Amino acid sequence: MAACSGFLSQKEFWATDGDAPILKFNANDWLQSHLDEAISHSNRWLASLGIQHSRVDIDTTPLTSEGARIFRADANRTYRSEPNRAICIKLLSFAHTKFGDYQQSLGYVAGLLLLFYDPATVFKVLTVLNDSPKFLPGYWRGEATACAVDGYVCLGQLRPYLREKLLSLGLLPETFVQKWFAGLCIHHLPYNLLFPFLDGFFAHGNSFLFQFFLSFFDEFENDIMSAASNPEANQLIRFESAPEPRLRKAVEAASGEKYVKVIGALDMHRERVQAFEVNLSKRLQSANEGMWQKRDDDITFSDEED
Repeated sequence: MAACSGFLSQKEFWATDGDAPILKFNANDWLQSHLDEAISHSNRWLASLGIQHSRVDIDTTPLTSEGARIFRADANRTYRSEPNRAICIKLLSFAHTKFGDYQQSLGYVAGLLLLFYDPATVFKVLTVLNDSPKFLPGYWRGEATACAVDGYVCLGQLRPYLREKLLSLGLLPETFVQKWFAGLCIHHLPYNLLFPFLDGFFAHGNSFLFQFFLSFFDEFENDIMSAASNPEANQLIRFESAPEPRLRKAVEAASGEKYVKVIGALDMHRERVQAFEVNLSKRLQSANEGMWQKRDDDITFSDEED
């Protein structure tokens, strides 16, 4: 096996965590039969980010207090063995402390990266993804407005009739781009397609995600246009009914010159401002204003006063 500092280097990994939820899309045991290839992919990801493997003496002692319950819940939804869960909890807790917020998509990404890297190196990767404007800035907040904004930017690049069809089916971008963008399709794509997808993302940042958005809807335009209901279309958006050869075409085409040009030509700041103002501003204002609404059970009647 090629050099690996993550959980995959553990001698008992497949015995203790072979059925871990993070491996749900390891279809046909692709990872076991392509382990060196997968590690080569992961090495390219670090190279794309300009990150070196950590050389610190890593303290894997579990935290005395796990903090927010969501870290334990997400660790349990990621790995099976308690030692690996404890490392996952510690990593997510550190990320929350440094980033000031947390959402489950970060847990997906952290969980996958822990397969290949030690937790200190994973934390370096998460730091770049979270903080760099090139990657996922603001995507991992509890209320991921930035991710939704970028979804609307992408929606605006589709043909008008396709855009209207998606909206008529109730497929608002915020209902699926969190899994595509913030979660990097980790819980949607089979590993044989996920790893090339991640190659594109780590090399080109969120531009690749936007290019994939356009590529996917070009490939599956007729399917969306013929969808009769939200559940039918949602199955496609979650890749459940998308034939794998066509998904592969969408992933491969996303790096093509056609989509690079479309996304590269956008004034992204202007597009984001417009997407927020047109699609999200009033909704967010209303939701936050509503927090101040007096509830009936807060009203004190005169005959209840002392």
